[in-house]
Amino acid sequence: MPTAPARPLFLLAALFAPLGVIAPKVVVPLLALAASWMIIHRLRSGQLWRPFRSSAAIPAAAIIVWALASAFWALDPQAALITVAKLAAVLLSTLLLVDGIRDISREDHEPLRRALIGAFAIAAILLVSESLSGAAAHKWFYEFQGRKDQFDETVLNRAEAMLFMMAWTTALVVWQLKGGLWGFAPILAAIISIGIGVSNSSALAMALSLICLPFAHYFGVWFLRGLAVLVFLSMLAAPLLPGTYLSPDRWSGQFGEHQYSALHRLHIWEFTAERIAEAPILGWGMDASRRIPGGDTKLAGGGNVMSVHPHNASLQIWLELGAIGAVLAAMALAALFWRASTLKERYQRAAAAGLLVSALALAHLSFGIWQTWWMAALALNGAMFAMALQLKGK
Repeated sequence: MPTAPARPLFLLAALFAPLGVIAPKVVVPLLALAASWMIIHRLRSGQLWRPFRSSAAIPAAAIIVWALASAFWALDPQAALITVAKLAAVLLSTLLLVDGIRDISREDHEPLRRALIGAFAIAAILLVSESLSGAAAHKWFYEFQGRKDQFDETVLNRAEAMLFMMAWTTALVVWQLKGGLWGFAPILAAIISIGIGVSNSSALAMALSLICLPFAHYFGVWFLRGLAVLVFLSMLAAPLLPGTYLSPDRWSGQFGEHQYSALHRLHIWEFTAERIAEAPILGWGMDASRRIPGGDTKLAGGGNVMSVHPHNASLQIWLELGAIGAVLAAMALAALFWRASTLKERYQRAAAAGLLVSALALAHLSFGIWQTWWMAALALNGAMFAMALQLKGK
């Protein structure tokens, strides 16, 4: 068993991957439980404020303050405040978990490694089994709840995203323990699960991260710093793309009948960019996406010009928090890539690049950036990766 300070992290290591695959939304109470456990430990040690003195606390506080300020002009101030509270809770929980990694002792390494690797293996087996069976367990659960007509195999999209992100942390642990080609085993397991799955977004995120992998390994420092600059500039330029290069009129002839969802996504992005232009500095306020004027306009091919969110993190931040929020988020994101470039070992930089690119791609193709389960998933993946960096050697 790990020592007392490491037990909240052991809980996460053992449960995050399996729960993330079985019921992704359960990662929210899992994060809350681990963070609460950390708070109790900090109180007992008389170091309650230690987690909030780190350099990461500054950008976290800046984003929270600006998001809170946006509630004053939000379309629904009450909904905005609720979303800000969720964002603040996730960011504060992340600071607590990352700070707790400092208390890991040498004797904690082995149980934490075993928990991470074992949990990922269980999660991979569960997801592959579900994909091969047509999501049989999920289908049964929907039937049990009397919601059979609501079942769709895309219910596994979240699980695929979770497993692929966790693959990079597990690969890092295996690389540090075994070296050589062993570290590719978790990545291969995730590739198989996505290959037999139904999520196009996860497949694209997988392709992008795998393309980046050799560059991050052989040219890690400069490649990651280049990505930091590219990510920063791309996020600031995001509102310019939907009306130009990514215009739906430009690409409509490239999509077949069964690819309308991709074209629909471009229409959503174009509409979002138009609304960004109406409030470019301050934005429309937190959680405005689902209430944006004109969002319920029907498209000829089906669907609205705005669903509950733009399916693109950069555009959603621009839409709701304006240029100021976009700059704050771009700086924080670029800092993560820059920090990854400072890691000492090649395999560490490669794994960090894989995780960051995977998460970035998924955030810009699939989920709403303020969805609580998605924020918690990103936070836990980051915390687990930071912990894995400390589990070096035998």
